[in-house]
Amino acid sequence: MKVFNDTVDLLENGEQAAMITVVGKEGSAPRDVGARMVVTPEDEYGTIGGGTVEALAIEAARDVLTGREEPGVREYELDPGGNTGMVCGGTMDVFIDRIQGPSRLYVAGGGHIGQELATMGEQLGYDVTVVDDREEYSDPADFPDSVDVIRGNYGEVLREQPMGADASVAVATRSGTFDGRAAAAAIDGGAGYVGIVASDRKAERIMDSLHDEGYDRSDLVRVRSPIGLDLGGGTPEDIALSILAEINVVRHDASAEPTTRLNIDDLVVIRGGGDLGSGVAYRFHQAGYPVVVTEVAKPTVVRRAVAFASAMYEADVEIEGVAARRAGDVEEALAVLEEGDVPVLEDPDAKLLEEFDAKVLVDAIMAKGKYDTGTRRGDADVVIGLGPGFEAGDDVDAVVETDRGHELGRVIYEGTASPYDGEPGERRGYTHERVLRAPTDGRFESDAEIGDLVEADDVVGTVGDEPVRTEIDGLIRGLVHDGVVLEDGEKAGDVDPRGEDVDPEKISDKALCLGGGALEAALRLG
Repeated sequence: MKVFNDTVDLLENGEQAAMITVVGKEGSAPRDVGARMVVTPEDEYGTIGGGTVEALAIEAARDVLTGREEPGVREYELDPGGNTGMVCGGTMDVFIDRIQGPSRLYVAGGGHIGQELATMGEQLGYDVTVVDDREEYSDPADFPDSVDVIRGNYGEVLREQPMGADASVAVATRSGTFDGRAAAAAIDGGAGYVGIVASDRKAERIMDSLHDEGYDRSDLVRVRSPIGLDLGGGTPEDIALSILAEINVVRHDASAEPTTRLNIDDLVVIRGGGDLGSGVAYRFHQAGYPVVVTEVAKPTVVRRAVAFASAMYEADVEIEGVAARRAGDVEEALAVLEEGDVPVLEDPDAKLLEEFDAKVLVDAIMAKGKYDTGTRRGDADVVIGLGPGFEAGDDVDAVVETDRGHELGRVIYEGTASPYDGEPGERRGYTHERVLRAPTDGRFESDAEIGDLVEADDVVGTVGDEPVRTEIDGLIRGLVHDGVVLEDGEKAGDVDPRGEDVDPEKISDKALCLGGGALEAALRLG
């Protein structure tokens, strides 16, 4: 019983504690199943038998308290060849878990927000204490019966209370000076949550004042101000709810993310699923956004091994572990999103945006300013254009530079990207020679495959009755689908002179760079 009494005393005083319990043993061991001890950062109470096994368990318990290790069962082998070096000859299993003390909520300030915090906190099961130095704001009749109301100096009263990591302190006094005193007491007491109701400017003044008093920035960054989650509303009830929501997130180490299977509030729509648009889609998908790619029915996609647009031909594609599927309509697209994949929807004009308020729209059609794609600022919360043809601040919110070189991937928030100069990217001294072009108007047919090695003057396909020939040795990195109708001079594929040194199934550095730029713009502007 003494261990339990010690535990109660520790938790009532706000101490962090972990319980070690023997839950199994085989053979000879120093204690039987059910033996317990309690460990704090500084002390131990009770015993599970002493020796190396107890020392190891204590070390593990303190790692649980600091978060370096997870709670759970540890197995100790009590023989010279085991993990303890002991000679008992058996094994002992112990369960280690952090003990949660009472959920204490201290409210500095008994005004309108403080009263709502106390009422809601009490309903959520917190042990609530309200502190105010004014008689009219420290009347117990204004608070639920279970709330402890103390009249006195904010800092002095809080320093007398049991604090510790299980305590939360919400500061809402009438002045920055009193706010600072209350926050200082909470910091010194090791409160798990400290927050101040204040504007950015007021919060900055309070933090600067505490820093001048000797508090380290490493302590001050734990103080949350402005306080609470952004839940909307501005009444005392709204503010109290947002504060308690944040306190619960901290106390339970939660994410505050919606738990719904599919949250389309952050929907990202990518117009154009070529290799560059797919790099952007990949980046957003990996960052946790739901992504829809819109395309034409028969896209002229060259680097189709790394293009989600290929789903328009092959139904299902996978690029570096990200799966995409052709969706027949919006309902099918939503079903694909629910499975965690990327839907590719025939929707050249992005009519999808009329049904859903997208968070981000990225125009990756790569028209290069040759024609108006129809993308407009306001089509989504954040509208981004890739390359030339857009003006940030006018028809889009941001433009991502697509021209190779020092500026590649840079986000432009006012102005335009570099104009398209018609020059293909250089590879080992080759530019135009790398590109396979249609020798005439007609339908492209080929037995070649992406990844094939070729030599100069090889025939890799036909357009009409005319052969499509390579100009250099290398590896086929891109090739349009069979049956695609091309115009004379239109790009049909490309050859990479690096040959087997390049993997045609990996997203290019350029595409990933553009994806990083688009993600930056979305996070900054969203």
